[in-house]
Amino acid sequence: MKILDRYIAVTLLQTTAIALIVLLSLFTFLSLIDQLEETGRGNYDVITAIKYVLLILPRIAYELIPIAAVMGSMTTLGILAHNSELVIIRATGMSLFRLGYAFVKGGVVIIIFAVVIGEFIAPYCEQTAQHMRSVALTQQIALKTKNGFWSRDGSSFINIRKILPGDQVEDIYIYEFDKEDRLRISTYAKRAEYLNNQWLLEDIEQSIIEKEKITKKYLKFAAWESLLNPEVLNLLTMKPQYLTLLELYNYINYLRQNGQNSKLYEQALWSKIINPLTIIAMVMLGVPLVNAHARTDSVSQRVFMGCFIGIAFHIFNQVSGQMGVVYSINPAASAIIPTVLILTGTFWMMRKNIRLE
Repeated sequence: MKILDRYIAVTLLQTTAIALIVLLSLFTFLSLIDQLEETGRGNYDVITAIKYVLLILPRIAYELIPIAAVMGSMTTLGILAHNSELVIIRATGMSLFRLGYAFVKGGVVIIIFAVVIGEFIAPYCEQTAQHMRSVALTQQIALKTKNGFWSRDGSSFINIRKILPGDQVEDIYIYEFDKEDRLRISTYAKRAEYLNNQWLLEDIEQSIIEKEKITKKYLKFAAWESLLNPEVLNLLTMKPQYLTLLELYNYINYLRQNGQNSKLYEQALWSKIINPLTIIAMVMLGVPLVNAHARTDSVSQRVFMGCFIGIAFHIFNQVSGQMGVVYSINPAASAIIPTVLILTGTFWMMRKNIRLE
């Protein structure tokens, strides 16, 4: 049985790898076409677009792994059935549950690969890609740190601690320097809103630094013109699903401590936690769909079926997550429900097939 398990697992890994490469090639092409439409804005040229697409490949691969897993599972079963190997395997007394266990062994390797990509490679590459793209598009040097966003605007340096929906920000620090790089004016605004191509600052404390004294001013409102706009901030904002588990956990704690809504990030955290179970569900899904005594379905039909199931599940999973955020459903529940439904259906079909044998 160990040799048989190894054979099934290796075949599964091979077919999954091929499926992932094919899907990745397709999505890479579509991403490149999308980015080429942005060329000409700022310093964003074709070379930068290609670099950007190459850097986001790990993130795309991570998102496609569950789809590739179900395609690989269906293809593996199709190959075994086409070569009459599946009939022989079942004739040796291997039950559907035992066959599923062999697939799970291969699925564990896929999970390890997904974790490495999702936690160590994709986040770093994604952050590098987004920063490179934002600098090229806006021609501004800006970055995100644990102390918020930093950007240079002429002779001024800007630090924004909180970004809110609706083109609003909070806790803004503006440091203006003279030609000799000496701090001239330090401004703090409690909040700001982008209106009519400029920022409207509110609750302002300003310190004017002169040679012999520091003058402080307090203003309720003031207009502030800056090259920094909501588009730049949106370009720099990392989507929660592109962060590591540790980054998500720390940021959720930060949001809670500051009384901000963390539902979106909690949803992303639980989706990452559930992802290994999702891969197992995708790998096992093809097992009960196979009629061990028939070879009527071609390999291409099984590949198409696997692709359809994978994409349908991906859409359902995304919708479930968004509904969880919108309707304040427990993030863990909304993340795990689609996977539990797939696993429940898989085991039910396996038991039904066993009773019919």
